[in-house]
Amino acid sequence: MLKKKAVIFDMDGLMIDSERIALKTNIEVHQEYGYPLDESVALDLVGRNLANTKAYLEDYFGEGYPFDIIRKETVKRRMDYYKENPLQMKKGLVPLLDYLKKEKIKTAVASSTRKARIIENLKEIKVLEYFDYIVGGDQIVHGKPAPDIFLDACHALKVKPQEALVLEDSKNGILAAVNGNIDVICIPDLVQHPQEILDLTYCTLDSLDQVINEVTSDD
Repeated sequence: MLKKKAVIFDMDGLMIDSERIALKTNIEVHQEYGYPLDESVALDLVGRNLANTKAYLEDYFGEGYPFDIIRKETVKRRMDYYKENPLQMKKGLVPLLDYLKKEKIKTAVASSTRKARIIENLKEIKVLEYFDYIVGGDQIVHGKPAPDIFLDACHALKVKPQEALVLEDSKNGILAAVNGNIDVICIPDLVQHPQEILDLTYCTLDSLDQVINEVTSDD
């Protein structure tokens, strides 16, 4: 069992079931604008912040690619979807958060989504009050797979990287934790990662409540 002082959560695909609609709208809008986006490429964007995503897609599609226009339409469709369909919390989130609170283990959210949206989403699923710190992709220069966002969370929580545990679903998130020398547990969402990615993690679990059996307080 891991002894830790802090647990750092990703959000999309880990705490909320949001990656499926994000993937669907991203592929659909690109197709409509004449920029077919292969699913494997769309999946490789999971976990990246806005600046990283923009650079990736501009390099992929080349000169003239209208990133801002496509993104605006993609976001609009996602928001329209959520007006009719409430956010769904992933299995085991509240039991895990209750356990970490009882154990006095600090908690943070470190997501590539912008901070204002993170707060809105956590309020909607009624878990905002559980977290000691929140950092969004709009606050970080180098997004995942760079470790900056997780190191920022460690600094804010006043813990060393080796005293923290990251919970992630995406390849880019796993790599970000590894690049920051932080233990990471993978709870897959859309993608079953290749073994070379899973080998970088402490373990792979099916749901968040299973983390309870893997971590205890180091205080």
